[in-house]
Amino acid sequence: MLHLVPTQLDARADLPPGGRAGLEAARLAAIEQYRILDTAPEPAFDRITALAADLFNAPIAILGFIGAEHVFFKSHHGLDATQACRGEDPAAPVMMPWLRAEFTNGFHAGIPLHDPDGYELGMLCVIDRRSRQVDEQQVRQLRALGGIATDLLAMRLAARRALAQAEITASEVDHRAMNSLQFVASLLQLQSRASESPEVVQQLRAAADRVLSVARVHRSFSTQETAGRVPIAAHLRRLCEELSSSVGGEIRLEGADEVDVPKAQVLPIGLIVNELATNARKHAGSPVTITFHRRAEGAYELCVLDEGPGLPAGFDAAAPSGLGLGMKVVNALVAQLQGTLTTHANPIGRGSCFKVTFPVG
Repeated sequence: MLHLVPTQLDARADLPPGGRAGLEAARLAAIEQYRILDTAPEPAFDRITALAADLFNAPIAILGFIGAEHVFFKSHHGLDATQACRGEDPAAPVMMPWLRAEFTNGFHAGIPLHDPDGYELGMLCVIDRRSRQVDEQQVRQLRALGGIATDLLAMRLAARRALAQAEITASEVDHRAMNSLQFVASLLQLQSRASESPEVVQQLRAAADRVLSVARVHRSFSTQETAGRVPIAAHLRRLCEELSSSVGGEIRLEGADEVDVPKAQVLPIGLIVNELATNARKHAGSPVTITFHRRAEGAYELCVLDEGPGLPAGFDAAAPSGLGLGMKVVNALVAQLQGTLTTHANPIGRGSCFKVTFPVG
């Protein structure tokens, strides 16, 4: 016996061809937003079909979603098949051709799954190879399980939309933050022009430059994908291009591994590069080379190398005393990464190398 609950798709036989086509286009658009067709199995849906089979004491239960040409089995308890052809007859239930071919004398009970707008997304059904009866209580139970399935879809869609809205909001906040940083830098530059003290002018201009550097790094960071992790090579490449234009010298990225790092690490990495590269350009000229590698022991290695005269004797980049503001900023950022900062000669035989090593996030 085939026990089929009437569905929206079954009713299309009463519509003119144009009406059927319009309804189908709207239905396909509705199901597409859930991103459920042709996806991997998930335990939450498998538990629904397992419970449906148990409630009916049936060997097979299917949770299917209706695509343009086939019904995709998101969960198929007791069955190896992963999809069924829809068939071309709009007057027949959507899975009837497949059911008749696979279970000629069997039993099938199914209920449709609708979204809040009434579009039919799929069905939950139980199948037996032998004929049997079904009662109203079992149909109510099947409807309840189908409701759980559509609730899962609705919650996932709501979460995805909330994430998209959060990203839009974050982008707007980033934009406003950058504008604010640039405004502060402009105020500092204006104030420096009003001062008659050369020392004050120098300090105000240095402060303005640092604020602008934060804005520059922030802008470069904000243009990258920020859903959890960021491709660091692309981020550093863009930052080096902006730095080269800003300082009037070549700052290049060489040999950067194509790895994704956590968002929380990207901003301090960019600020360290900005500070060290700008300082190297000022004291050692160009080119300045940036490298970024993932080491075998589970750590990242960031290097800033110049080809200048080298570091002065006794220089200690990690010593808190005797350092300028720039190196103090770098040390604070390295500590934020839970890393270490070391210095040594550039391996090419001239110049220096600042190396930051920190754990993989």
